[in-house]
Amino acid sequence: MKDIRNKILGSVDKLFERKQFKSLKELLITMEPADIAEILSEKNFTERVFIFRLLPKDLAIEVFEFLEGTIREELLASFTDSEAASIIEDMSDDDRTALFDELPAKTVKKLLARLSPEERRLANTLLNYPPDSAGHIMTPEFVDLKEDMSSSEALARIRQSAAKKETIYTLFVVDPARKLMGTVHLEDLILASVDVAVKDLMDALPVFVSTDTDQEEAAKTMSKYDLQTIPVVDREHRLVGILTFDDILDIVQDEATEDFERMAGISPVDERYMEAGVFTLTRKRFTWLLVCIVTQVFSSSILENYSFALESVVALAFFIPLLIDTGGNTGTQSATLVIRGLTTGEIEREDIYRVLSKELVLGLFLGGALGILASFRAWIMGTGYGLAMTVAVSVVGVVMLGNLVGALMPFIAQKFRIDPAVMSGPFITTVVDVIGLLIYFEVARCFLGLG
Repeated sequence: MKDIRNKILGSVDKLFERKQFKSLKELLITMEPADIAEILSEKNFTERVFIFRLLPKDLAIEVFEFLEGTIREELLASFTDSEAASIIEDMSDDDRTALFDELPAKTVKKLLARLSPEERRLANTLLNYPPDSAGHIMTPEFVDLKEDMSSSEALARIRQSAAKKETIYTLFVVDPARKLMGTVHLEDLILASVDVAVKDLMDALPVFVSTDTDQEEAAKTMSKYDLQTIPVVDREHRLVGILTFDDILDIVQDEATEDFERMAGISPVDERYMEAGVFTLTRKRFTWLLVCIVTQVFSSSILENYSFALESVVALAFFIPLLIDTGGNTGTQSATLVIRGLTTGEIEREDIYRVLSKELVLGLFLGGALGILASFRAWIMGTGYGLAMTVAVSVVGVVMLGNLVGALMPFIAQKFRIDPAVMSGPFITTVVDVIGLLIYFEVARCFLGLG
């Protein structure tokens, strides 16, 4: 596949260099919009604009929807107002809303003014929902049916309106007040007798979400029930839009990226890495690093208070990196598993005691195995029985502590309505480092008879 793509890219470059624009246009028409968008993203601004203008309007709109934020903004800036409005007018409503979220308010206002009254009304409606809600990302482009329609009448309505709709594989049955009554699959309509009523084919208890449902919760619902499309209703249970699987894929990808960044101690970055400025990345990464520096004051204080132990047994210092690294890593592992469980719904808030019990047992087994290896390392260094036992017991204690802290922190975050991913690796590592040092020196005091 990669070889085919490189061959096509080479053909595009060759035709562009030779100024064979008619042949280039014919080649682009045969390509998938996502592939064209990928090629455009690798071109410089001038070439990108020129190639984009070669595309027929319908294909250009599809390609535009696949492009990333800053590239779309650059293209819009190169268009006249009428050209920009023409593209924005024919974009799908959910993609247009996503674009408006990325653009400056002044640009959005100007583009909205160029839309037709109907499209402007739809755009304003979607923009007025909370940013992370199902209502904000839904599309009103769906096929609605009436209960008393026959299957042949329903199919006729589908043929009439299908070209302008997001999907036709799932149809939505509404009453005269537009309240959602059920859903029916296109396959069932096609296979049914021509005089069978829609109400006899529909699912009268459809799964749905509300306009104010969080988009991540909507994604979980679609995944749970294995749906390609889910209806979105308002407070009066009126059908106002739908979410499709491509919307949900974008949500899942964005949420996963955001969680990974938070767990690494990075504030979410809106731009792609190559497009983000150095100062932006510095600001996003600085906060947690600053917290780590500040909290290391506690570690320094502990080392200062137990300096008598280090002076008495210098070899104690050899195993400090081993302890804090082991404790921090086990804490991060536990936090990752628990955060994933909370995110997918596999773990509920009521499971906290079961989770903590499991992590304690895991910590005992992991710590025991690692403690034996660490004590063996201390023994072959000739540090003596006492220090070997100190290291072994400390490793067990620190690993169990790391598991407990890593498992507990996401629950605490959820309790205070904070994203569990905020309890990131750097935060957990710092907590475990401080308490782990206390455990190490107190165990050393017991086994080595210090102070």
